[in-house]
Amino acid sequence: MSVLIIGGDKIETVVKGLKNKGFEEIKHISGRKNGDKVNSSISKAERYDLIIVLTDYINHCMVTNLKKCNSNKRIIFCRRSWPLIEENIKKIFKL
Repeated sequence: MSVLIIGGDKIETVVKGLKNKGFEEIKHISGRKNGDKVNSSISKAERYDLIIVLTDYINHCMVTNLKKCNSNKRIIFCRRSWPLIEENIKKIFKL
């Protein structure tokens, strides 16, 4: 499975937890750089099984664009906390 993480700087704990859950391809976009705000970053999100948006570390414009491009129904909006992320993954994938 593949996951796109948007937001956050120090995501080592999240990446480690995702690998333990079976996610092999993990891509990270900071969500705060000017280049991250454009829709091309969001269009890349279509190919991932899951999108995790770390809401306390992301540009407001990026969140707005993600909500508009809601074709992938597997989007988690939460803080950078592995227990919260893990709980949401369990709900989505019925693990």
